[in-house]
Amino acid sequence: MSRIVIRRARREDCDAIADMVRRLAADTRQSTIPKATGDDLRAEAFQPDPIVSLLVADDAGRVVGALVGATTYSTWRAGRGLYVVDLFVEPGYRGARLGERLIIAAARVSREAGGVFVKLEVVAGNDHAKRFYRRLGFAPVAGDETFVLEGPAFSRIGAD
Repeated sequence: MSRIVIRRARREDCDAIADMVRRLAADTRQSTIPKATGDDLRAEAFQPDPIVSLLVADDAGRVVGALVGATTYSTWRAGRGLYVVDLFVEPGYRGARLGERLIIAAARVSREAGGVFVKLEVVAGNDHAKRFYRRLGFAPVAGDETFVLEGPAFSRIGAD
């Protein structure tokens, strides 16, 4: 491993990031496959006022880690923040603190945009991830459960 740089992603990194997100889903035994392609990421992250932030760990031109984040807002915190959608580090690079460095960079991105927090979700039962995030200062939100409105239910609601 050479000196690994954490940086904002470039357009040409998006295919590698999309591949990492698919591999993350497989690693965490998700029942669905992420739909986002490199083209989708390029379209969202490289527009005039993007809500998507892409960060990568770059080892001599090779993307070996990635973080996908999205701008969010919290009335409870009275401010904007960054929601970490996905975090992935290549298996051969795990243990080199790249995940930590990507999270630190995400906090900087949030702060630079006027943000006051970083938020994320952990797959139930992923105790390794929970320990990792707690070590960095994240705390679980008591009583929170995630709900999603999507697919046919999303299409139906308010469609009349």
